[in-house]
Amino acid sequence: MTENIITNIFIIFLGYFIKKIKILPSEAGSTLSRFVIYITLPATILKVFLTSYISHDIFFLPFISFSFGIVVFIIGFIFLRNKKLDNNLRWTLLIGICGYNVGLFSYPFIRSFYGDEGLLYMAMFDIGNSFIVFGLSYALSILSEGNWSLSEVKNVIKKVLLFFPLDVYFVSLILNLLKVNFPSIFISILNYLSLSNFTLALFTIGYFLDFKLDKKEIEALFYGLVIRFIPGILFAIFLRRFLEDSLFIRIISLGVLLPAPLVVVIYSNEMGLNSRFASLYVSLTILIGTFFLIIFK
Repeated sequence: MTENIITNIFIIFLGYFIKKIKILPSEAGSTLSRFVIYITLPATILKVFLTSYISHDIFFLPFISFSFGIVVFIIGFIFLRNKKLDNNLRWTLLIGICGYNVGLFSYPFIRSFYGDEGLLYMAMFDIGNSFIVFGLSYALSILSEGNWSLSEVKNVIKKVLLFFPLDVYFVSLILNLLKVNFPSIFISILNYLSLSNFTLALFTIGYFLDFKLDKKEIEALFYGLVIRFIPGILFAIFLRRFLEDSLFIRIISLGVLLPAPLVVVIYSNEMGLNSRFASLYVSLTILIGTFFLIIFK
């Protein structure tokens, strides 16, 4: 177990090192993240769902992840409402506290800890989380421009419903429930792609790491870290202390302590917000999230 954790962390810092010595072009991070999101991550999801048995209790996971994401956002919105922050920084922070980096960050660790069964549980957790990341977070980025209208609401709904990895989640779940059997060659292809997902995901995370600090952003960073992790820590401790230990409880307690999703950087860049702060915020939550994954596993 310790060896797997060390290996995962090594690959993350390998990605960071490769970026610093500029072996790859500047746009490599975006290319890698899109390849993971649209190719290897969907393959992993399909492989997990098509080769696993789904028990009834894990159907609560999407509801729990969605509900807790909404609670954290409400806490953050109230907390930041009266803080003296630059408007762009405030909107970037509101977007940043929405949802968790499940597919790109947690899957390699979860597979090391709990195997494919753990991946299945975390994939179910991510279904609810996806509505936060690709619904609420995207809606906030639009709202930051002041262009909130009925047509934009429709665009948000359309984006959520047509997001490829989310669609793969639902299709895979339906195929599992219908007990559809696929040729072994198809499962073998998915298996090879899913194996590359873990390495590419960890490398991509490292490629996005940025440790440069701006003094004007330290206060905002502190607020963002408190909002993201304190509710999760309290909830995880409550679950572990007062409920019977199980994989279900472990996945929830790990899920609510995951870092911010990478799309925070993408949304901030597209809407002219503080994308540098978003990158730094995501990087710091990745480092802290790694620590919590090891502590609460």
